[in-house]
Amino acid sequence: MSNKDYKALAEAIMTEPEFRPNGFVYKHIQEAKSDSLVSIKSAVDNMSDLYDLERDDIGIISDIILKAFTDKQL
Repeated sequence: MSNKDYKALAEAIMTEPEFRPNGFVYKHIQEAKSDSLVSIKSAVDNMSDLYDLERDDIGIISDIILKAFTDKQL
C-alpha cells in the first residue's frame, strides 16, 4: 500500500485545464455525453507521468475526482 495522499493528488489534478470550465472533462460531465468516469480516467491517465502515478492510482484518483464533480452538481 502506498503512502500517497490521493485526495491532495486529486485536488492538484483538478486544477489542470481539462477539469476547469470549458475543459475536456468538465464538458463531458456537464453535457453527459459519455460515461464521466471514462473521461476522467483518460485525463488522469494522460497526466500519470506528470504526477508520478502508478496504474492502480488512476482509478482511485478518478473516483475521488468524480465524487468531487458529483458533489458540485455541475
